[in-house]
Amino acid sequence: MELIFLLLWAMLRSREATGHGNGKCPAPHYIEFAEIIIDRVMLGSKGRYKCEDGYKRTIGESNLIVCINDTGLIHWTTKTSVCTRVSMAASQQSERKPQSSAPENPVTIVPSDTAGYCGIPSPVEHATPTMTHYAVGQELHYKCLGGYDARPPTSDISTCKEESGKIFWTRLSLLCTNDSRSGEEMTQPIPITDTSEPSHVPPVMLHVCTATSELSHVPSVMLPVTVAVSTVFPIIFILLGWIIIPKLWRRRSFTEEVKTEKTKSILITAARVEMESEVEAHRLKSNM
Repeated sequence: MELIFLLLWAMLRSREATGHGNGKCPAPHYIEFAEIIIDRVMLGSKGRYKCEDGYKRTIGESNLIVCINDTGLIHWTTKTSVCTRVSMAASQQSERKPQSSAPENPVTIVPSDTAGYCGIPSPVEHATPTMTHYAVGQELHYKCLGGYDARPPTSDISTCKEESGKIFWTRLSLLCTNDSRSGEEMTQPIPITDTSEPSHVPPVMLHVCTATSELSHVPSVMLPVTVAVSTVFPIIFILLGWIIIPKLWRRRSFTEEVKTEKTKSILITAARVEMESEVEAHRLKSNM
């Protein structure tokens, strides 16, 4: 009974230390001018040994390594020999093969004393270990390379999570640049589209951070001014119309009334003069 209890306790501790560990994360985010540092590798993560130039993988020898739990001891599967030297002709032929253009951040695994995680894979002659799969719960520490840390933040952490059946990496606010201008003057990073499909390829998701931009944009300070101008000016025009137009109409009406009165006055005067002339002519005739 005590043995069963100890086994259950050991399994629980292992699960707490390693998180989920069973899911496969998609390719991590790519940040230009940044490196990835890993101090704790999750259980279930995978890697491969990459042969140096002039060497190739030995036929029939797997270069795959896995972070496993071996009766409570968590470690990388070991390899003794993976690569063999190739002939000069084969080496030249391999150099002519097209190389992948997918961008990837350099990954460095550093020693850690934390129990329940894998550390640095064992060294293999003429080969370098590279990460190919990350388990759910894995944390990747991004850090700007030297010379590209002009503006904070210069480091950030992305974690592989699983929510509602979807596995994704948390977003980063890292912008590595050698330009110390303010963030409003810098080009914003291209949004990253997460994918739930696991990938065997090293980081391929592009996230562009650049110190210069050919695109011109209106500063955010101008936006309230533009809104105010476009709102206030029409109101002012309407108010002026309400005030000025009636005044002009009343002035025009008054002018027309004055003209009418003057015309009437002239006509009345002319009629009076004509009547007086007729009376005077009649008087003269009577005297004769």
